[in-house]
Amino acid sequence: MSLKNITILYVEDEDEIRENTKRPIKYLCDNLLVASNGEDGLKLYKEHHADIDIVISDIKMPKMNGIEMCRAIKEIDNNQHIVFTTAYSESNYFIDAIEMQVDGYILKPIDYNLLENKIKSIKRQIDATLQLKRQKILINEIVKLQDNLLIVLDRNQEIVFSNENFLKFFKVEDLKQFKDRYGNIDKVILKDSSCFLNYEKNEQDLQDLDSFLNNKNKKMILTMINRSTNKPQTFLSSLRTVEGTLHTIIIFTEITNIAIEKDRYKYKAFTDELTGLYNRAFFNEVIKREINLFKREGTEFCLIMLDIDFFKKVNDTYGHQMGDEILKKLSMIVKKHIRESDIFARWGGEEFVIILPKTSKKDAEKVAQSLREVIKNHTFQNNLKITCSFGLSSFRKNDTRDLIIKRADEALYRAKKNGRDRVEVL
Repeated sequence: MSLKNITILYVEDEDEIRENTKRPIKYLCDNLLVASNGEDGLKLYKEHHADIDIVISDIKMPKMNGIEMCRAIKEIDNNQHIVFTTAYSESNYFIDAIEMQVDGYILKPIDYNLLENKIKSIKRQIDATLQLKRQKILINEIVKLQDNLLIVLDRNQEIVFSNENFLKFFKVEDLKQFKDRYGNIDKVILKDSSCFLNYEKNEQDLQDLDSFLNNKNKKMILTMINRSTNKPQTFLSSLRTVEGTLHTIIIFTEITNIAIEKDRYKYKAFTDELTGLYNRAFFNEVIKREINLFKREGTEFCLIMLDIDFFKKVNDTYGHQMGDEILKKLSMIVKKHIRESDIFARWGGEEFVIILPKTSKKDAEKVAQSLREVIKNHTFQNNLKITCSFGLSSFRKNDTRDLIIKRADEALYRAKKNGRDRVEVL
């Protein structure tokens, strides 16, 4: 093992010991600095500390003892490698030396084989640390080439590494500042716009970070705020568990423009052009989800169908433009008087549907009656008054989408037949 390319500072006050010991040390290193007391040793260290790899020092010395000198050295560089040479009579200094976490002690008279082995052991530590540092620099340079954000999580899901793009995105200098300011990665995901996406099946399934990290087949679409621009950006995030380690790599690929374009097409596909409500296509997606939730967890839901009474007369009397305005105004009124979780869609013409998640038939009937009253009491354009008929049904065991729609439609027909401006339940 080559011990060259290291610098050692040797401090010893006794001339004979110093002269006898510096020769074998000189043989073991590339550069040797020698001092005869603590003050001179500290002075030399301050001048050359950037190059000094190992400090070997006696403890009991005039002017400044080895403990005092090395304590001052540790204040300059807490990671400095230090070895004490000591006599039995100096054992009262041991506790102070232990507190400084020095690398070892060599008893006098010095065993030069033991000293050589200690220096070799420290050199291996220095080489290993240097190798890790070089690897980190290399990894950082490789990671810099990525436009994506990248982080590495440990077994406790704590971030232990990130690339510079990640730090820039959150406007922090290092990971410590990120953790102090934000906590962990799950704390910076916008909860109202993030979802854990089974990418292969293309099914949205909101879960927690644990579920995502424990399922290798999943990717995650999420939104985070760019702290440099204070604007939200959307990412497709993929993870990879590093074999042989307990670490997980997560790469965030920005897809903001793709997400915006997707939302634009989705809006067109699922939105009624006239009223801005959801359309029948979106209704079909939601009722499918509610049926699955009912089958999986027994979560009840209800369906309301409503229709404007005598709407053909409105179009015939006032024109289709007036009819369109009434449809738009009616949509606004109903939206204002239902929950955000309720799904209100235009079924076609003057007919509408409402899905009420987690709602009993009794509570759904109260909602329908309330809407009926609100619509009846509202004065539309040209002092026009209109009414609506309502048909209601709840999803039952062994039901299908077609069955609940059929019952709600039959209930609506019954409301029309029994005089309109009423709610019927089946």
